[in-house]
Amino acid sequence: MRCSAFACSLLVVVLLSSLAAAQQPDVAKLAAGLSAPAAADRYAAADGLADLGFGAQAAATQLTAALVSNDPELRWRAARALGASGNTGAVAALRKAAGDEHALTRAQAIFALGRLQAADQPTVEAIIARLTDKDVGVRRACVRAMHMIKADRKVTIPLVIKLLEDSDPNVAMLALSAIAEGGAESVPALTAAIDHPEARYWACLALSEMGAQAKAAVPALAEKALTDTRPEVRLQAAVALGEIGPDAKPAVATLIKLLADPFEPVRHTAAFALGRIGDKAAAETLGKLQTSTDPLLQSLSIWAIAKMYPEDKARQQAAIGHLVLKLGDKDAATGHLAARAIAELTPPDDLIRPAMDKLMASADAEMRDRVFSAYASLGAKVVPLAINALKDSPVRRERALQVLRRVGEAAAPALPELIILIKKGTPTEKAESLFIVGSIGPKADSAAPAAIEALADADPQVKMAAGYALGKIGPAAKDALPALLKLSASDDELLKLSSVWAMLQIGVMNEDLTKMAVPMLAKALSSDREFVRVEAAMSLGKLGKAAAAAVPALEKAAQDPSPAVRGAAAEAVKIIKG
Repeated sequence: MRCSAFACSLLVVVLLSSLAAAQQPDVAKLAAGLSAPAAADRYAAADGLADLGFGAQAAATQLTAALVSNDPELRWRAARALGASGNTGAVAALRKAAGDEHALTRAQAIFALGRLQAADQPTVEAIIARLTDKDVGVRRACVRAMHMIKADRKVTIPLVIKLLEDSDPNVAMLALSAIAEGGAESVPALTAAIDHPEARYWACLALSEMGAQAKAAVPALAEKALTDTRPEVRLQAAVALGEIGPDAKPAVATLIKLLADPFEPVRHTAAFALGRIGDKAAAETLGKLQTSTDPLLQSLSIWAIAKMYPEDKARQQAAIGHLVLKLGDKDAATGHLAARAIAELTPPDDLIRPAMDKLMASADAEMRDRVFSAYASLGAKVVPLAINALKDSPVRRERALQVLRRVGEAAAPALPELIILIKKGTPTEKAESLFIVGSIGPKADSAAPAAIEALADADPQVKMAAGYALGKIGPAAKDALPALLKLSASDDELLKLSSVWAMLQIGVMNEDLTKMAVPMLAKALSSDREFVRVEAAMSLGKLGKAAAAAVPALEKAAQDPSPAVRGAAAEAVKIIKG
């Protein structure tokens, strides 16, 4: 007997439903498992209920009870399962859990409220209040929850504004960073916030962190924020438009007006924004400012026009020549701005090299140091340029090493070239390369074998630098211990100190080494090198009560002219005294 198409379809549905039911875990059994004696069984039950999704609604009572368990691991799992279950009856309990002492529970409870699309005012208020939570995971959960809830902006915007008004700047920044992480989805809310004078500055600040994603906010930034009576708001709006870039062209006319703003920083920021946007409609006005008596506005105008005409090599060359001279300015902010401006023009080597060589040939030691610091302020952006220079002439290698030493951890991509110099460079190049490896820290573990070899170098400075590098690499440099132990018997006090210090950083903590280390580190607190004093104080702190004999020297170091030394010494005393 043949069944009809409808009957066959119905039969298939029934069979599949029966099969699913047969395979479905027993909800009652899982619910009972939430109060099992063994923690692992409780967690497995909560995870199993979360996996069931809507099928876990029958366990709502037990999951809600688990939300107030003494076990934080169970609490966050219960919150997650309640969110997955779709049970809106759990909203009140989850709202309370949003204030749990355990960060992961707070985050899961807030995310669950988002999944349940709980748009009632008490819940929205509870979520927005947590935008300033000290835990980044909780702040991110708040943003995600608000996106899922899609609460009425008439409710959310006043709450965000109140939050920003009631918070000190540091707390407000936490909320803004969380909002900005939402990307393009956060732009409508931030754009709406521009309508409110109290929140306008903060909204501009958040939009500036989002860059091109914030292009939908351009009209509001131009019409409301750029014309605000407060200079700080105009300035921050110009920054946001500059970060948005070419998509901010509708704001160009208003930005041109700001080039004559009564407040100098606003004029500077407007010129910067016009350069980033690149609309040639601003070229005529900027051209008149190239002879401005305001040095920074003059430099920004020269740079902005060069950005607008990248095909004009003569203009590019003139701009690079001007900006290179600014790298050595006595005002650090001007030098750093010049470095950024040069990087944004991305000049080819045949333009930048002659200008740099001319400057460095006439620069004194103080100016060269300022130039290196200015370039180092670019962080990771300067590293590719430095890597190329490491392959060049000895003079350019020296400059690149000076910059990389100031960059710190961001110099990690240069490790292959640094390892070559550690093996084959001059003694000065070897020592500089090893100090850079040390500034990169544990991420420089690939350089450990070369640094271990350098412990046997004929030059004491290279040996000492190798000890420093290996100590900063830390436990991954354990193969260096035999060589370091041998050097700890050296007659050279500095070499002896660096090897003992390195062993402590790598993780050797025996009684003999501690007895040797404490007086040496206490003496190092009076070194004429700031980084040696800082490292000595931190190392004594690591030794804890075993370094009690060094407390008088540390207390003296707590009055050091260097804030870094004072801080490290004070912290060490606190640890040692318990």
